[in-house]
Amino acid sequence: MRFYFVIILVMAALLLPLTAAAAGNVPTAATRIAKQIDEQLMMRYAGTDPAESKKEQQAVARANIMIMGTTPANLNDLNEASPLARQMMEEVSRWLINAGYRFQELRKGRDIYFDKKKGEFILTRDVSRLANKTGTSQAIMAGTYVVSGEQVRFNMRLIHTTSNEVLAMGSSTIPITEDLLPLLRDPTPGGKGGVMPSVNTRLQ
Repeated sequence: MRFYFVIILVMAALLLPLTAAAAGNVPTAATRIAKQIDEQLMMRYAGTDPAESKKEQQAVARANIMIMGTTPANLNDLNEASPLARQMMEEVSRWLINAGYRFQELRKGRDIYFDKKKGEFILTRDVSRLANKTGTSQAIMAGTYVVSGEQVRFNMRLIHTTSNEVLAMGSSTIPITEDLLPLLRDPTPGGKGGVMPSVNTRLQ
């Protein structure tokens, strides 16, 4: 009995790193993308005032950039996305917000929606419930992904809202593991139709 117990412990120790590595693939890839975008933006917008440190100049530059995130689309069908794509945007946004960038939440509803069984919700993709249908961000985070036999390649770009200029771009590849397979298929294909919110900017 003790022998079998030891075998189980050994197997668990061997499998745990694999599970942890699989679970960390998306955040790790998102961090790589966000760092690439951040580095390019700092080259563009961080000041050169000798009276301020580089860290202070970068903090000011990040705080002056308002971003609105959108869902990365399938490169072969720009009307299609997946739970993995939505999760990627969440992770990239998390890193950039932690770094000091400002983000506009487009999915905020006008009112809190209460459901007795499911809970309370403020985020929505129902266009009729949105608080605002027009974004005011300086830049839009957009992206594409392509699925091959063993990996998913993400390309994310930050686009200036008025000029459509690509301000920065980052890429990363995620290996397809067993735990990622469900995220590659949207459980509600097609979804509900609706008018896509327009975007403008008040910042120059």
